[in-house]
Amino acid sequence: MNYEIGSRIGDYEILQVLGAGGMGRVYKVRNTISDRVEAMKVLLPNLEGNTDLADRFTREIKVQASLDHPNIAALHTALRIENQLVMLMEFVEGTPLDTMMETGPVPVDKAADYFAQVLSALSYAHGRGVVHRDLKPGNMMVTPTGLVKLMDFGIAKMSADRKLTQTGSTVGSLYYMSPEQIKGALDLDPRSDLYSLGVSLYEIVTGARPFQGDSEYSIMAAHLEHKPLPPIQITPNLPPGLSEVILQALEKEPENRFQTADAFRTALLHVCRPGQAPAPSSPRKAAARSAPAAPPPAARPAAAHRGLWIAIGAVVAIAVIAAVATQIPRFRRTAAENPAAQTSATEPAVSSQPAESSRMPDSAQSETPVAPDAVPSQTTGAIDATHSAPPVPPAAPPPASVQAHGGLPAAKAGPKAALTPDAQIPPSSQAEPAPAVREAAAPPPPAENPQIAERLTEVREQLNLLNVRAGTVKSSLDNLRRRQAASGLGLRSDMAGAAQRMEYYLSQAESALDRRDAESAGKNLGLAEREVSKLESFLGK
Repeated sequence: MNYEIGSRIGDYEILQVLGAGGMGRVYKVRNTISDRVEAMKVLLPNLEGNTDLADRFTREIKVQASLDHPNIAALHTALRIENQLVMLMEFVEGTPLDTMMETGPVPVDKAADYFAQVLSALSYAHGRGVVHRDLKPGNMMVTPTGLVKLMDFGIAKMSADRKLTQTGSTVGSLYYMSPEQIKGALDLDPRSDLYSLGVSLYEIVTGARPFQGDSEYSIMAAHLEHKPLPPIQITPNLPPGLSEVILQALEKEPENRFQTADAFRTALLHVCRPGQAPAPSSPRKAAARSAPAAPPPAARPAAAHRGLWIAIGAVVAIAVIAAVATQIPRFRRTAAENPAAQTSATEPAVSSQPAESSRMPDSAQSETPVAPDAVPSQTTGAIDATHSAPPVPPAAPPPASVQAHGGLPAAKAGPKAALTPDAQIPPSSQAEPAPAVREAAAPPPPAENPQIAERLTEVREQLNLLNVRAGTVKSSLDNLRRRQAASGLGLRSDMAGAAQRMEYYLSQAESALDRRDAESAGKNLGLAEREVSKLESFLGK
């Protein structure tokens, strides 16, 4: 059949060749009866002997014929001419996005507007069970009014099922294929389209493709194995949020990407439209963006008070350091007083530091736990006998409890009296607890190396400061998760992992300090600090 310019095919006159590829050719034609200009797509030169493929194309034509959306080039009709399948499409006059990129990256505001329209079309089509499978800048036509038309919808999925190395059919699209598409999966879902659109958006705003290679195999391997360079490293003036949106669309595993076109669109507008995206220039353009508008960014109030949070963090850090500093002299004084704390089994010691003794009635002393930091760690031989109740007449002496440090049982005493170095415990009260008193008089454990104690104090101060930073990071991550959840997003998997590792290392450092293992505590502290710094960099702190 003759498709030369000026020739006629049925009621259509060939005006111009618009494009050609492995799947056929596209012509600009004029209907000689209605005088309407249309696009004629001739699929495959000959379908004779390949009825299965012809039937599959026919089913896809029926699906596309049911699509009616302002951002999808409409299918008018389809027919067989001899052994060829011919489609009559809406003729879209405009410029493909790949041609627009020839002069450099597309400005962010325009790119966000164009891709929001494409995502609106994808949401409509995906809701009707149609997956494009060949999304790329060359299939996105921008009209002079700024309206974007998605071309080759539903038909290109057939080319994706063919051999990947077939000349002319998939080589041009290989840069935009999803990992599961490269693996030859037959049950591709809408998330494959979202990956391809992420590749296209990356290229549109940076002028470079995320995956390069000198052969088809190397390009496929890059899609399957390599992480793309963040777009913001190529174009530093990109909004950081846009860089994160693109990277999420390019996740290797479908479950880590945006799950719907609406979620992708909402996130894109959320990071690009406030104060940047232009207003629609025509009612038709507004209809192309009929999906719900993105919610106002919830992050701005927190960002506006970032200085306040930093000041609060500094105050908390200073308070922690001051608290630790006030405890150091006390710890040193306790260590120096340990030898004097050992007394004879028959001479109970009397505390000479009222600030470190809890003075209360004997009746309450046996029920009230003693704070760990109020009991010196090496004074197991001292007997703490305190009294603060008013004198009781000898005629009705109340029972008294003499409690030994270190968990020794209380000894029953006679009438209440202040114990002094000269005081003697009556023989009747000594007979029963004598073994326990002898146990309390055992030699104390060896004193801790001062260098180790100093190192533990230093690590404890560092851990306190790092806990302040970690608390700020966790609060910011929680806010970010809530905002992303409202937009249908999720926290990046590597950042979620960093948050988990941060918690783990901080816990391990705390446990090591409790064991007084300075080396292990310092090692885990260093690992935790690395994760905290990574998260702070991600959050822009």
